[in-house]
Amino acid sequence: MLDVKVLGERIKALRKARGITQGDFAKKLCVSFQAVSNWERGIAPPDLDNLIRIASFFGVLIDELVKEPKEALSLGIDGGGTKTEFVVCDAEGKIFMQFTKKGCNPNDITYENMIALLKEGIHEARREFPSITNAFCGISGVMMGNHRARAYADLKAEFPSLNLSIESDSHCLFGMDDQAEIAMISGTGSAVFVKKGESIQLLGGWGYLFDRAGSAYDMGRDAVILSLTEENEQREPSLVHKLLLEQLEIRTVSEAITLLYREGKSKIASLSVVVMQAYRMGDMSAQRIVLKTAERLAELLNLAVDKYGASPFAVASGGVIEHNRDILLPLIKKYTNVCICIPDLPPVFGACRKAVKLSGKVGESFYENFKNSYRG
Repeated sequence: MLDVKVLGERIKALRKARGITQGDFAKKLCVSFQAVSNWERGIAPPDLDNLIRIASFFGVLIDELVKEPKEALSLGIDGGGTKTEFVVCDAEGKIFMQFTKKGCNPNDITYENMIALLKEGIHEARREFPSITNAFCGISGVMMGNHRARAYADLKAEFPSLNLSIESDSHCLFGMDDQAEIAMISGTGSAVFVKKGESIQLLGGWGYLFDRAGSAYDMGRDAVILSLTEENEQREPSLVHKLLLEQLEIRTVSEAITLLYREGKSKIASLSVVVMQAYRMGDMSAQRIVLKTAERLAELLNLAVDKYGASPFAVASGGVIEHNRDILLPLIKKYTNVCICIPDLPPVFGACRKAVKLSGKVGESFYENFKNSYRG
C-alpha cells in the first residue's frame, strides 16, 4: 500500500512546480483549503474522484500519483562554497540522475537562500524519482550557529517521509573511506577535520575573513595584494602581476578593486589559477604563495595527529588540491608524515554512501557501479 505521506509529497511537488498556492489549487478542484492541506501533509488521501481531478489538472496519469515505487533510491548532496551537487542512486551505486546548482554555504549566501536551494534540488530529484526515500546533505558552513538544526527542521517539514541527515561537508569525505580519521578540504575555503568515534573536530576552517592560507581564496587574495603593492611602490612587476592583468583584462590591478569587492569571495578564489600558472613558469612570488598554502595545510594535518591522536592518513578534496596535486602533494609532504589520498571520485560519492546507509546496506559493487555511471 502506498504511503499517504509520499502521495501527499507528490501532490505538493506538482503544485509547487505549477507555481500555485494551496488556496488556488483548492479553488481549481472545488474543494476546501483544509482538504488540500490534509492531502499534502499525508493526514488523509484524496478519494478516487479527486485523484482523477488532480491527475487531469497536472496532466499526469493516476498511476504516476499512486503507484508503488519499484525500488528505494537515495539522494546524496554535496554542498560547497562554489557548487552543490545532487546525485540519485540505488543501493548498488547505479546513478539515475545528477545535476549541479550554485554553492550553498549559508555563511556566504544566507541561510534562507541555502534552504531554498536545497528544497529546490530535492523537489527536482523527487519529481523525477518519487521513490527517493533517503537523503544525506553534506553542507559547507552548516555547523555554524544553529544552521544545522534549522535546516533539518525546515527540510523535514517540507519532506516528512524522507529519511534525512544533515552534516558538514566533511562527512562526505569520511563517507568515501570508512577507515579515514582525517579529512582535508582545500578549495574555495580550507579546513581539516578529525573524526573520533561519532564526533568530528574542526581545525582551521574559520572562513575567508580569518583564515590566511590553504585555500583558493587565500591564494587569489595574496596575488592581488602582491600586485597592488608592486603598483603602489612602483616595483618591477612579477609574473603574477602580469598574468592578473591578462586574467582580469585590465591595465592596472588597482582598477579591479571595485570589481573584486562587488563579486567577492568566488571571484577572488578564481584568481588562484593565476598563482599556479605563474608557479609552473618559475615565478618566485608565486612560489612563496604556494609554499605558504602547503605549510598551512601540513600544519593542520600535524595538529590532527599530534593533538588529537588521529592515524596519519587523510582523504582530501577541493579544487586547489585536486587540480594541483602534482605540485602541492610533494610540498605538503615536506612538512608532514600524514599520507594524503585524493579519491578518484568526487565527495558526492561519499554523500551517496551515507544516504544509502540511512536505511540499508551499501552494495558490494557500489564503487564500481557509481564510477561507471557518474558523469564528470
